[in-house]
Amino acid sequence: MTFSVLQVLHQGGGAGSVTSTLHLSLGLARAGFHVRFVCPPGSEVERLARASGLEVHPLRLVARSHRRNARALADLLARHPVDLVNSQSSLDRQALAWLALRRSLGVPLVITRRQMPLTFFLENWLVSRAASRVVAVSHAVGEALVRRGTPRAKLVVVPNGTILERIDVAIPPGVLQEWKTRIGWEPSRRTIGIVARPKDQAVLLRALEQVRTPVRLVLAGMENVLPAQVDRVPRRHAIVALPFLPEIRPLYELLELVLLPSRMEGLSQSLLEAMALAKPVIVSAATGNLEVVKDRVNGRLAPPLEPHAWAKAIDELLNDPLEAERMGAAARLTAREEFSLAKTIQRTATLYHSLLPA
Repeated sequence: MTFSVLQVLHQGGGAGSVTSTLHLSLGLARAGFHVRFVCPPGSEVERLARASGLEVHPLRLVARSHRRNARALADLLARHPVDLVNSQSSLDRQALAWLALRRSLGVPLVITRRQMPLTFFLENWLVSRAASRVVAVSHAVGEALVRRGTPRAKLVVVPNGTILERIDVAIPPGVLQEWKTRIGWEPSRRTIGIVARPKDQAVLLRALEQVRTPVRLVLAGMENVLPAQVDRVPRRHAIVALPFLPEIRPLYELLELVLLPSRMEGLSQSLLEAMALAKPVIVSAATGNLEVVKDRVNGRLAPPLEPHAWAKAIDELLNDPLEAERMGAAARLTAREEFSLAKTIQRTATLYHSLLPA
């Protein structure tokens, strides 16, 4: 028997949560589910979903309009019934919880939380009451949800999976040269980078004041850096800020270290990608990062808000290539084996089947 599942996503950009949802949906479709994919019209994720063969239903959800969004989703479900609904982001979570609480949904509702929760206790409690299950992408997210009112009995931890088809691709020499030009690459500085939207990058900018090795820090996903922050960076270093670019894969070829200073990661897709490419990583010792990186085993952990500790870790890894290579190799195994996308799909499919008729 083929079950139909509605995957709902109000975001359309290239954030890790969007990428994770798209590739989970594709994997579930390959596993035998009939997936109906809801996303913003005209978005990059709509284009990718259509190109991959998913049944796509473009729908724009509006902030602070949960009743209007609920009506739109109810109309869609009336036209295209399903056996289960999975909310993947905030606006759809609010709207679908509203329908479930009013007993207007009629099918199991799964709520997936991909970020550390910022919702108030009452809102989170109500959403959890409406849901059949709440999926957290890491134990850190799960425990934070429990503290905010999610019953532990409804909580299921399903970690994100590494999307190998995004990274196991050949990079033409011409494309790599374009990226070298884009970031101003030159051999007198070591190239390090953060591939993330604004998430505590200021800590790294302060750390550069103490990094002795000349580096080029590439901030991919953070187009604007405050002049006051850059002015404090010594001239031996260079800062390159780039807007978010969907085709970010070639940049990893140029990065000797990948950094993630965020204190609020659920479970970073960009971190998994960097590790799967055997890149040495330094990450904040906080939240979901702690479930992926073991200090001095497959990467380095640094106190989240201590620039001196970050500077020391950067200098140490850049000046110990054998240790960097060893940790990169261990990181590759972690991302590809412990956090495989196949495991994410299998765990999600098992959850769905537990909520559907036998």
